Amino acid sequence: MDSEPATTPAAASDLISCLKGLPDCRMRRGVRFPQWWMLLVVILSILSGQGSLVGMERFAKRHRQTLNELLGTDFGKSLSDSTFRLLLAQLDAWLDRVPLRGVNP
Repeated sequence: MDSEPATTPAAASDLISCLKGLPDCRMRRGVRFPQWWMLLVVILSILSGQGSLVGMERFAKRHRQTLNELLGTDFGKSLSDSTFRLLLAQLDAWLDRVPLRGVNP
């Protein structure tokens, strides 16, 4: 699991590099999956029409092995709906604290 960002999100040339460049907004306790991988699964599940938390869980279970093969990861367990809920809640709280450049409230 990469803990250091590969590049800044703005300078990333692909989605995975962009996601790896984002600061991890989660609490350290109980972290089992890298944030970039979880966000990628969120994005892919939404693009596949699975926008609910349960839909994201189903997508993650259905495509875990394929994603592991394509991304060179080895996650034996899939993400649950509560894992997605916690990630998105922590990301939302983090975004509320971080001023975004070039965005007027």
